[in-house]
Amino acid sequence: MERMGGIENDKRYCIVLKDFTTCGRKVLRGSLGFFNRLTHEEMSATVERFKQVVKLQPGNYKVIRKEEAELLVDIQDLSHRYELFKNEPLFRSISKVQINDVVQLRKSNKVVGIVKNIENSQRKKDLDLYGTLFQVSLMEDNRPSRKKGDPCMKVNAGEIIQVSNTEVEPFVLEDAKNGSTQLFEDPSQNISISSRRKGMGQSNEVPKSFVSSASIPDRGKDSSKHISKALTQISSEPFEGCENPALEVGSMVEVQLRNNLVYGVIRWIGIPERMVQRMAGIELDYELKTGSDGTFEKRRYFVCEKNKALFIQLRDCKPDARFLTHELKNVCKTPINAPEKMVADDHTMEEDVPPVREDEVQHLMEGRMKGIQGHYNSCYLDSTIFSLFTFSSVLDGILHKPGGHDEKIQRILREDIVNPLRTTGFVNAEKVMKLRKLLGCDTFVSAEKDPEEFINVLLHEVLAVDPLLKIRSGEKIQESNCYQIILDKDDTVKVPTVQFLLERSFLCCDLKFEEIPSCLLVQMPRFGKQFKMFTEIMPSLELDITDLLNNSLRQCFICGVVAEYECAQCLLDPMLSPGAIKQYCDPCNSQVHSHKGRKDHQFRKFPSPVNVCVKAPFPRHKMELFAVLCIETSHYVSFVKYGSSKNSWVFFDSMADRIDEENIPEITVCPQIGDYLMISEEMLAYTNLRQLDGYAKRLFCDAYMCMYWSPRMCLYK
Repeated sequence: MERMGGIENDKRYCIVLKDFTTCGRKVLRGSLGFFNRLTHEEMSATVERFKQVVKLQPGNYKVIRKEEAELLVDIQDLSHRYELFKNEPLFRSISKVQINDVVQLRKSNKVVGIVKNIENSQRKKDLDLYGTLFQVSLMEDNRPSRKKGDPCMKVNAGEIIQVSNTEVEPFVLEDAKNGSTQLFEDPSQNISISSRRKGMGQSNEVPKSFVSSASIPDRGKDSSKHISKALTQISSEPFEGCENPALEVGSMVEVQLRNNLVYGVIRWIGIPERMVQRMAGIELDYELKTGSDGTFEKRRYFVCEKNKALFIQLRDCKPDARFLTHELKNVCKTPINAPEKMVADDHTMEEDVPPVREDEVQHLMEGRMKGIQGHYNSCYLDSTIFSLFTFSSVLDGILHKPGGHDEKIQRILREDIVNPLRTTGFVNAEKVMKLRKLLGCDTFVSAEKDPEEFINVLLHEVLAVDPLLKIRSGEKIQESNCYQIILDKDDTVKVPTVQFLLERSFLCCDLKFEEIPSCLLVQMPRFGKQFKMFTEIMPSLELDITDLLNNSLRQCFICGVVAEYECAQCLLDPMLSPGAIKQYCDPCNSQVHSHKGRKDHQFRKFPSPVNVCVKAPFPRHKMELFAVLCIETSHYVSFVKYGSSKNSWVFFDSMADRIDEENIPEITVCPQIGDYLMISEEMLAYTNLRQLDGYAKRLFCDAYMCMYWSPRMCLYK
């Protein structure tokens, strides 16, 4: 549902900001109304629960949009309603809620759930307004006093205290007299709907009460206006003469619009009122001039961005041929043949090609037979090369660096794999096999390997390039290309971040980066492919390595001046703030360790720059996450970031399907990954990942290696 839109021409709504008395009756703060007359001196409005028109004085009200009023009207407690309105970050978050978002509710134990549907409530006659309700499926561990088999509940906006789509402080009621009030000054600057795309998880159909005739105003003679617009471009000859039984809510489909194919996801299936054919409501991949925001004939059936909804007869929908699986093959009349070789399969590309741009991804990279085709246990190599080179130039230097032991391998990697991948979006298995045969060991041709084995052989033994990492341990400097996190198990940590794990590992092993790396490949703490130290790990979007650098300017944990000491044992002290590395200046170090519980701590003095005249805050050195390699049952896949937007993520599987003797690689755009990575560790610990889509489980439970890069250092290396 698109909320927070423009002010309607027929009605302008407002919210009362202060209690006042009129005609002997008190108008309460938080009441909603709409205007009847507007002058420079006063405005007359119809206010809920009043039978007569009320005169509003400047300063007693605030103009709001109709969609804002729809979010607020179902909150019966006016104090809750007003507090939500003045809590701008939370109100903005709720306005952006989409299907499959994780929310926390105002309950005694702060239960967590997933939004399964967004619908209109019954019309409020005194305001001529429909409310907004969220159907939330509670997590299995958060269903107090609810009947078994009834995991969903409907809530209004006032019962939501936190949303996964942004960072918001928990909602706390307070007396407005004691707190400052921050209100929207101009309706044109008010909250706007999120531009991000919803997750691809299946959503519920709209309840019958939502589409009942009692809740919809009369459409009169123009009842077929919208349907005629939506159907004017549909070809007169549908794909099939009847509905495809494989199609359901959540199915990816294609529709013929005259000479063009459009693609989308079915969000609703049913028979609208005054229609006889079953219709499908589709959220399109691209905007359509005649599209809507999920409404049809003035009724809302699902939620999407403006001009991206299309309502057509279900029989005109066909399964999206780009994503057909074995299950759909049995239903479709046209079988999928084994893929033909692409035009560029047998050609090398000597001319250098830059990484794929963000605006090229959908037409060049997305779909089946995209990426690197897998063959015979090659997934470790396919996922690694795809992650390192498709959208990033962080290691492009190794493609041209002279002096390697084997320039033939360098040329094959550059001209047969990386350049064609960036140009056509596809590399066949034969080219990858040429590389595997030249890596100096027969096991690379057939055996199961791990990404770090391939990276070390390629960079160190074959290309002989400088190691990516230089790490100091005492007086020695160790060189490597990947860093394996090593630390003791801590049962008090439920869902650690990569930032936490890296800091803890460096402190436990007394390590420091000798120099800032341009590329940092971090292996998660696990033993072999089976045992994982942590059930779930949160990949950090940014990795702050400032306090892990040797001989760098570091800040005192307490007072903020230049630090000289650090203490690994203080990191575990529950009396100190958790998470951050504990480093101190000389006075603060003496004060902290004078406590009787810390007198036995083994703190150490580290080298720091002398004669430094820099004031706090000191510069921070941060690296950005660009890929996550995951493993499940010996099969590697990867999530890769392809642009600057937080939702620019793709999922790559070099063996997503198999037809005859050919593996089918597939690249899927996954904008929801950006939202999942914004979930706090605390909320993730109470989230049942089985209720999210399969990508969430792979990302958090199966992470094997997280890849980071430093945009600044890449300019020098």
